Amino acid sequence: MCHETGSEHHFGHGFLPFAGKDFPHMMKRIGRHINECMGRFGSWVPYNLEKLENGYLIVVPLPGRTKEDVNISLIGNSLNIKAAKPKTSEETNDDKETPGIPFFRHFFSFMNVDMDIALPADADLDSIKSIMSNGVLKIKLGKKPSRNIDINTEGNN
Repeated sequence: MCHETGSEHHFGHGFLPFAGKDFPHMMKRIGRHINECMGRFGSWVPYNLEKLENGYLIVVPLPGRTKEDVNISLIGNSLNIKAAKPKTSEETNDDKETPGIPFFRHFFSFMNVDMDIALPADADLDSIKSIMSNGVLKIKLGKKPSRNIDINTEGNN
């Protein structure tokens, strides 16, 4: 428990369930656990879908990848984006200690991407264009113009 004495805080024994020297190893285990749990959400990555005046812009961060590593397919009214996990030097040095605070490097990992992005109903599927630059995928789509539907009145039969 935390006890206050004046302006100082003192932590009683038993507040932290581990010894201070075990902290880096514990953080390394937590980081690996977070990465394992993220894999359970599938291979989804965050993206932005921005509504423009005449269309839409989708921005997907895919660090470490080039256009040759990415495949985009249109399936129904959704885009499917696939990208293989890039090979990094981190994979070969995973068990080596890094000077300083080694556990921070374990909170980020690359993963295979296989995700679907539902497109807005008024998206013009024939106008899709994509650009890959510096690990960022940008997809532009136009908008279909809306069409008014006439409303008829029913006669008194």
